[in-house]
Amino acid sequence: MNIEIEIKIAVDNFEEIKTKVSAIGKLIKSIHQIDEYYDPAHRDFLTRKPQPIEWLRLRTNPDKVVFEYTRAMNIHADGNYEYGEEYETEISDKEEFKKILNFLDFKKVVTVDKRREYWDCGDLEIALDKIKDLGDFIEVEAKGDFKTADEARRACFNFLDNPGIKNARQIEIKKGYPIMILEKMKGN
Repeated sequence: MNIEIEIKIAVDNFEEIKTKVSAIGKLIKSIHQIDEYYDPAHRDFLTRKPQPIEWLRLRTNPDKVVFEYTRAMNIHADGNYEYGEEYETEISDKEEFKKILNFLDFKKVVTVDKRREYWDCGDLEIALDKIKDLGDFIEVEAKGDFKTADEARRACFNFLDNPGIKNARQIEIKKGYPIMILEKMKGN
């Protein structure tokens, strides 16, 4: 089981944030990712209110394709959750796999086209994202050996002070990119 703790913030000053992150961490890689999100016929993951608690994603990276199922854990009354539990496997033939999904009645709901830079900042991995049709974002993900999910969240928020994002708790985006794109398409 992999626990995922991440904080996402929209940024207006992408190059300034990038300069500050580069002074703290080391660039791991810069890639173009295509994330395709699917719903099975028997469950509608992405339309759950107030937000999804599980999703299926086919991620195309420059070097590999990965199929992933993630589900939210420790869900609160307001729909927010403490962390995600992830399961993933590499796919050797993306087009054949997409045919299988189609035959099993899994429908592609939304595609996220992203240019992402990964930065190593010790116990945290920083992603600087340019999302087609959405804008620019920073994501801080806990990768270290934290004792609790709460400790990992605190570390992520504390990091955001370094590039000058002082009110991160108030402006944190708790929705994923696919939901943001779906809402934008619907005019929400």
